[in-house]
Amino acid sequence: MKRIATALLLLAVTLFGADSYKDDLSAKEAYEMQKKGEAIIVDVRTTLEYIYTGHGEGFINIPVFDWMYEPKSVETRVKSAQYEIEKGVVKDHIQAQKLYDAKEVENKNFVSEVMKAMKLSNVSKVILVCRSGPRSKAAANMLAKEGVEAYNLDEDFIFGWQKESMPWGGQ
Repeated sequence: MKRIATALLLLAVTLFGADSYKDDLSAKEAYEMQKKGEAIIVDVRTTLEYIYTGHGEGFINIPVFDWMYEPKSVETRVKSAQYEIEKGVVKDHIQAQKLYDAKEVENKNFVSEVMKAMKLSNVSKVILVCRSGPRSKAAANMLAKEGVEAYNLDEDFIFGWQKESMPWGGQ
């Protein structure tokens, strides 16, 4: 339930809040800025998303939010396993999630880590990317409020970077 509330909050801020970041860039524009050494591209998705679903060439993973999963009791998990054996059906990921209490955790070091990555890369601009948009826009706004020249990757990783056939892999 908390995940839904957080997602709705991020969506509301994205849709109705005034964006303070510099601009939205196409994947090609972002790639060109990165190649010229003008900006870094920071992937704000969770570490697991970055590792298992792939990432664009040169993306630096600095999650803006992450998830902590507290397992429910051993009894609950054993009952779940016994149910699968008895029914001969493996629960899908939605049902398996019910075995854990998910808690979203904000990366309190996000802004300082991005600024450090910019300094190490000797750039003054950053382009933010997530899976589909809300997190990278929220992150771009956070950085812009701290005086960072931040951009958002338009249509993000799946609908922007991959769709535009920009270099990616790592999954």
